[in-house]
Amino acid sequence: MNLPYTLRTYQEEIIRFIHAKLEGGSSVAFESPTGTGKTITALVAAIEFARRKGKKVLYVTRTNSQQEQVIKELRLLKRGEEIRAVPFQGRANLCLLYGEIEESRDFTSESLSRFCSLRKKKVLNGDQSACIYYNEKVSSPEVSSYIYSTVPDVDSIYNYGLDNVVCPYEALKWALRDAEIVIVPYALYLNPVTAQRLLYSWGVEREDLVVVLDEAHNIPTIARELASFEIAVGSVNASEREAQEYGDFELMPGYRTSDLCEMVRNAIYDIVRDKVGESEEVRIPFSDLREYIMVGNHISGETYDDLLRYLEIMGEFVAEQKEKSGKVPRSRILHLYNVLSAWENVDEDRYVAVASSEGGGKLIAACLDPSSLLTPLKVSKTIHMSGTLAPFDVYRDLTGFEDMNFLSVPYMFPRENRSIVYYSGLSTRFSEFNEETAERMARMIRDLISTVARNTLVFFPSYNVKQKVCGYLDGMRYLNEERDMSQIEVMDLVNRFRKGGLPLFAVTGGRIAEGMDFPGSELEMVIIAGLPFPKPTAQQRALQEYYERKYGRGWEYAVVFPTVIKLKQEIGRLIRREDDVGMAVILDRRASMFRKYIPDMRESLDPVRDAEAFFTMSRN
Repeated sequence: MNLPYTLRTYQEEIIRFIHAKLEGGSSVAFESPTGTGKTITALVAAIEFARRKGKKVLYVTRTNSQQEQVIKELRLLKRGEEIRAVPFQGRANLCLLYGEIEESRDFTSESLSRFCSLRKKKVLNGDQSACIYYNEKVSSPEVSSYIYSTVPDVDSIYNYGLDNVVCPYEALKWALRDAEIVIVPYALYLNPVTAQRLLYSWGVEREDLVVVLDEAHNIPTIARELASFEIAVGSVNASEREAQEYGDFELMPGYRTSDLCEMVRNAIYDIVRDKVGESEEVRIPFSDLREYIMVGNHISGETYDDLLRYLEIMGEFVAEQKEKSGKVPRSRILHLYNVLSAWENVDEDRYVAVASSEGGGKLIAACLDPSSLLTPLKVSKTIHMSGTLAPFDVYRDLTGFEDMNFLSVPYMFPRENRSIVYYSGLSTRFSEFNEETAERMARMIRDLISTVARNTLVFFPSYNVKQKVCGYLDGMRYLNEERDMSQIEVMDLVNRFRKGGLPLFAVTGGRIAEGMDFPGSELEMVIIAGLPFPKPTAQQRALQEYYERKYGRGWEYAVVFPTVIKLKQEIGRLIRREDDVGMAVILDRRASMFRKYIPDMRESLDPVRDAEAFFTMSRN
């Protein structure tokens, strides 16, 4: 490729490794420290290999901010040569029409697709008022030229659509057919339905692709979450209200839709009462739901199966009525049918059933092994990249890519510019973390921040721990990541932090913990206020048991691997370039067990004194 700048030697080595291994296999992974240009390296490797083999490139990211980083690199590459790239999103992020019609965003991608199809059909039949944004501009050279020339992020293409009265989603979909590179979120491509729509619009098959999986350490968790589902009392109540709104017809003689909703709701209540008790959640047999419904209502299994079939018909009727009235054809009844049906047909070898008291009660079908959801990825050539993939054998087993080849790029920045210490005088272990510990941790955090006086990011293992510690920081000013912040609110918080002056308190696993760039003095100290061990829930215990049975290493797969990943991601926020200076302080004695994975880490008997000495030395 004709690049606008010269690649570093180690980047060229990574590219050669990727090409060589993809020639002989289907998957390759590389781990490279934060700040070493993984995105541009993967892009160049994928584009060059794809061009040589007559393939196209699909770049998959977790968040919009990560997609924007890929867009930024592609814009630079376009200075050297012609590249047609399309950043693609789902309809929910791009549809201009539904926001004018619906007050809520509570619908599925399938229902929004159905809504869109009907509106487009009406436009094609001559009713342009059905959607003013679906017009001849969608396929115009002018709009496609804008997309190819600017490689717009989601906000830019959305605003372009508003200003020019053209559908952003349909414009991007039209531009796909001539695209060499497409960037999509994981949620879109790991969903079999939306993935197939993307491939169809693009005009490619999976074997025609080189797929780059950004921040690949997230894949097991993302796939597990996408494959899991739940039956919650709240959604049952919403289904009942919808049934009453649309006539509450009889599904069978003597049984209305609201009657079935009541059966399901009472079964959840009874299971939670009988099984959960004082704990938050407990593992149950999948058969409990059916048995509680049958016994509690004196009905046979055949009757229950019939009720489910008729529930689907009722849900389809509601969707059609909403469709006819111009609404998004989202049916809560149809959703209830889908989850009840999925519950009946779940693969119990890969799933565990959990009853939870949260939100008034719910039953969760938690996916333990996401590898089957990832199987379609193996048809393509895949490049897995991250700053934190080791231990590689664990990642390989969790994802199911048995033939994967790995490359680990050593830490290459001056080691004297980074210090990683842990303090044994504190711990957030449940049995030890009390009010006294929270107060001591607050005092340590305050002393570190005030003594060092550098831009500091503090990561807590949970919102609850953060709240308890912050309760002892009266009078201290800081920026605070809160639950359910919007993307705009998070970015505003980050921008305020970058300007300096106030520390930022965040939560492990949140949007600030990875994917954010803080070069130079924007971030110089990271405090990890407690190890981010997975919460010991029924789901977590089942996950550990599953991998113990499968590999004999349940603790390592279910606990150690995700904790190491989170720790290394948080530490990785510090150093982004050669002249950066930073210190990570872990306030938890259990950090000592991770020395194997973080060899530069050492114990500190006095973190405040050591931090002061480190930054004093770094100024000299």
